[in-house]
Amino acid sequence: MTIGELLVLYEQNHVINLKNWKGTSRRLQRYIAPWASIALGDLTRMHVITWHQEIGRTRGFTAANQALVAFHALYQKAQDWELYDGKNPAARVKKFPRHSRERFIQPNELPWFLKSLSEELPHVELFFLCLLLTGCRVGELRAAQWTDLDLERGLWHKPTTKNGRSHTVPLAAVLIQRLHQLPRRTVWVFPGHPNGIYACRAGLWSRTAIQAVWKRIRKRAGLVDVHVHDMRRTCASWLAINGSNLPVIQQVLNHSSLAVTQVYARLSVAPVRLALDEQAERMLGPVPVAPVVVPVVAAEPLRQEWPG
Repeated sequence: MTIGELLVLYEQNHVINLKNWKGTSRRLQRYIAPWASIALGDLTRMHVITWHQEIGRTRGFTAANQALVAFHALYQKAQDWELYDGKNPAARVKKFPRHSRERFIQPNELPWFLKSLSEELPHVELFFLCLLLTGCRVGELRAAQWTDLDLERGLWHKPTTKNGRSHTVPLAAVLIQRLHQLPRRTVWVFPGHPNGIYACRAGLWSRTAIQAVWKRIRKRAGLVDVHVHDMRRTCASWLAINGSNLPVIQQVLNHSSLAVTQVYARLSVAPVRLALDEQAERMLGPVPVAPVVVPVVAAEPLRQEWPG
């Protein structure tokens, strides 16, 4: 059997049942379909390593790792279906290291972000405020329908999420007020525009359009290194910095495991500082309070214009 023949069976009998089947199908066609004429047993681990390294060089480490996972799953399914009894050439191929992103909007950056956001249309401003204040994923908010919202009790019920389970999150009062004011033109809370580049056949606001608006917002605010997904990270980081415990943050983000939320633990330094100060006082006794000397420095000019 060739890789191409297996690919057809795999897409017909497995990929179509996946939640992100479109993305998986595109990944298979882009990275694996070029090997369609090769027999399953003709590929070696060195072939896969070279292929993986080339994707990493041209497309990035994340794309290379995703392609490797898809390729491994393809051979695994062939073994499960008893179509192939050889070794999986993608087994034990080392992935590129993944470094967790820690960028979020800092307190001194938030006023500029909100100022830039206020210059957008009301529904656009509200969309990004929802991302910021609920910590939801972009895909969840795109798919939000009016029937999912209980504005009387201030709740948003997400029927399905990335981890495959439903999730209900409380809405801040400011979001409830603005959602009440938002026109209900379709079943979607944030539909695509009826015409122009924002149009989407499914009625949803397209990801491409959201990214285009986001680039405009962040450029005005001088936050060109902030991604849309960083709104989710900003919500969680601010909760951690201000003393919210990890189970609360886990519930906000709908993480399946507390270990995933653990990344935000290091941001909450206030309890750690208090514990260490108390420990130092127990060991060394109270620290005498020194007089505070305030140095006289020239005041910095106020930031009055948008960053260039």
